[in-house]
Amino acid sequence: MDYQTLYRAWRPQQFADMVGQSHVRTTLRNALLQDKVAHAYLFCGPRGTGKTSTAKILAKAVNCLHSIEGEPCNACQACLSIAEGVAVDVEEIDAASNRGVDEIRSLRDKVHYAPAYLKRKVYIVDEVHMLTMEAFNALLKTLEEPPSYVLFILATTEPHKIPATIVSRCQRFDFRRIEPADMVGRLRAAVDAERWQAADEALWQIAEAADGGMRDALGLLEQAAAYGEGQITLDVLSFVMGGLRPQDKLSLLESLVQGDLLAVLQKLSNFYQTGKDAGRIAAEMLAMFRDVLVVRLSPADRPLLHSFKDYKEIARRLSSEWLLLAMSKMNDTMMALRHAEQPRLMLETALLSLSQVSSPGDSTTMAVMEAQPTVSRLPAATRVADAGIEKRQMTPLVRSPDEKSSASESSAQKELATPSPSGQNRQLRAPAAMQGRKREVLLSLFERQDGTALQAICDRWQDILQSVRQQRIQAHAWLMNGQPVLATEKEMVIAFGSKIHRDAVMKPDERNAIEWAVEHTIGEARSLLAILQSDWEEFLAEQDGNAVAPESWLEVVESLFGKDKIEYVTDEL
Repeated sequence: MDYQTLYRAWRPQQFADMVGQSHVRTTLRNALLQDKVAHAYLFCGPRGTGKTSTAKILAKAVNCLHSIEGEPCNACQACLSIAEGVAVDVEEIDAASNRGVDEIRSLRDKVHYAPAYLKRKVYIVDEVHMLTMEAFNALLKTLEEPPSYVLFILATTEPHKIPATIVSRCQRFDFRRIEPADMVGRLRAAVDAERWQAADEALWQIAEAADGGMRDALGLLEQAAAYGEGQITLDVLSFVMGGLRPQDKLSLLESLVQGDLLAVLQKLSNFYQTGKDAGRIAAEMLAMFRDVLVVRLSPADRPLLHSFKDYKEIARRLSSEWLLLAMSKMNDTMMALRHAEQPRLMLETALLSLSQVSSPGDSTTMAVMEAQPTVSRLPAATRVADAGIEKRQMTPLVRSPDEKSSASESSAQKELATPSPSGQNRQLRAPAAMQGRKREVLLSLFERQDGTALQAICDRWQDILQSVRQQRIQAHAWLMNGQPVLATEKEMVIAFGSKIHRDAVMKPDERNAIEWAVEHTIGEARSLLAILQSDWEEFLAEQDGNAVAPESWLEVVESLFGKDKIEYVTDEL
């Protein structure tokens, strides 16, 4: 006997064999038992969910000579002829290749002839949405009032393309994607029957990769069994499906968590050498971030994912905010990769930027990752995507008289040391009200602020707005709501009353347009940092509340206006 592919060999032959779709199975069996079978059915749903198989089972059930509680016996002449595809009274039509009005007119003419051997004539029209509008119109009257011995079964994956006049003449059944747990049970039965060996984890991975399609799942199982010579493991699946092994994905995620940039690049290089492309890697990582998030949110006693035990440890160490941020970043990267000239470079940049976001286990709310440019123009000590994003491995802003920074102190104990004119050091301790590296960045910029630079930006602010408007009108709309509040030799800080406006100007396109306009208006480049007005006012209030020696204020005034513009007056009692 000729070999029959697995999904055909395991096609359900009775309603009881159907995987999932209990609502369809129960309704059709009850209709058969009550002898209330409709004249036309419309089966809708994704591919591989059993629409055509159900149509053939229904064709057998209405013609079976020895039906048992609505189930076909699969032993009588009618059932056997339909199962073998030789029954002249059961006709399958592929509407994708027979979509014209002439084919439907031919069908309409044949409908009026009585069945040759069976009790009822059954017409199964697959991919019915492919019919032309003229063909649908030709089918309308026949579909509404066919002879009593005719049964129409229409199947489609795109029901929205079918005219409402056709849908209204049918009983519609929506087939759902099959649950992974149901798929695994069917796959296990096939494995045992074929005498293969398969790990449960491998079957679950096949079920999840099939995305609700039983036909796809059986096809992957058969392919993996052929490659592994009957031994179906996760390693075999990684070769057959072209994806990453679970342990390799976990290893890459571990490197991201640790901020080990070299390890991230080495692992990506290994993936490339084994034939993995950037798009597939991004898709695999996006799926993994999602799975880890599901595990993190799952109750300990009722996990929502089969791979709970694999991701439990890493999920415990990651925050939901970081995982959502990673999912957003990978999703944007996948979309951009479709048109990227250097997809590997784009993927590497996305992953490396994720590894630099603040400690993944930190529950601090972070701003949207899209506000971060690919390459920052800020110094390493102040490199932030916007005022709401904290960077992992950012150099702590702790300055001693010789301008050396120390990374060993905790953020709660960091101090900003500045030499005073008398040669002694004053200690500015940041209050506890404003926490995080955002405060530290502001302290650093505040220390290095240049009043002349800020004045130059404010004097030409309207010109800058006009230049931005000419380059990117959307950026101009956001920027109008901001006000320059601080500037240094290389940076400028703009305060916004709304978080929406703050986040919007930090998107790469808007930010580039603003920085270009500033550089071409005042003749000096400035990197943009956006902050909420409330945060800026809070920061200024903290500075006013600090106990600062009078000579420190003198130092600030000198830095703002220059010593040559200050007259020193001493009051003597």
